[in-house]
Amino acid sequence: MIQALDRWLFSAVTRGWPHPRIANYIEVLKVDDPESALPSVISRTFQLIDTKASGLLTHTSMMIAALGVAGHLVAESYLENGVIVIEIMLYLLVAIACLRCMAIFNEHSMALDPSLISTAVRDELILRRELYSICNRATICLTGLIFFSLPLLYLYTPSS
Repeated sequence: MIQALDRWLFSAVTRGWPHPRIANYIEVLKVDDPESALPSVISRTFQLIDTKASGLLTHTSMMIAALGVAGHLVAESYLENGVIVIEIMLYLLVAIACLRCMAIFNEHSMALDPSLISTAVRDELILRRELYSICNRATICLTGLIFFSLPLLYLYTPSS
């Protein structure tokens, strides 16, 4: 199931990409050091994505906790509770995607056919970088949404 989801995510984040962009993706990563060996470039890129996704996951987790606490303070109707729950669910989707950015991909399938290693690593890098980019934009938008929606929910709650 996870491999099917990965294939779907990969096709979604590379939709509209020409084949040469995918085929030469790792070469693009070498622009900072053309003499570097491929494994060090890949390793640095994976480490960078892991670090960034970890920071984004921390922010996302804090926002989920803050919304859980704020929900009790500002939500007094089913509609207001629904808004808070939807915002939490959207952040949970971002959290799942961040966790996928840090996941170890299936090395066992590559061990069966060593010629697939380069392609599998390239595809994993594309998936992680593009998924992280989507998560980052979604987190910015969601945090902005919360910034405006919480005061509105607080100000427009009917007084008892």
